[in-house]
Amino acid sequence: MNANHAQLSVNLDAKLVQEIKTYCEVYALDENDLIQDALREFMVTRQAKVDGLISGYAEMASINSQIAAEFNECECEAYAHIRTVDLS
Repeated sequence: MNANHAQLSVNLDAKLVQEIKTYCEVYALDENDLIQDALREFMVTRQAKVDGLISGYAEMASINSQIAAEFNECECEAYAHIRTVDLS
């Protein structure tokens, strides 16, 4: 193992291990390369989804702030009305 590689031990379902072995045999692939490529792709795809969620929440924060500001005056008016009714 060269200096750019580290070892990570994981437990996989026996059926999945057999599927990996079979796939690698059929397509003449190294198991380590297959797993490394699959994990890299998974992580890139996952990060893209997370980035999309973050972006969406950031956009919604601005919209929600505008909505809250628009209804603040209405809430103040309703609260003032309730206070005058309670004082009667």
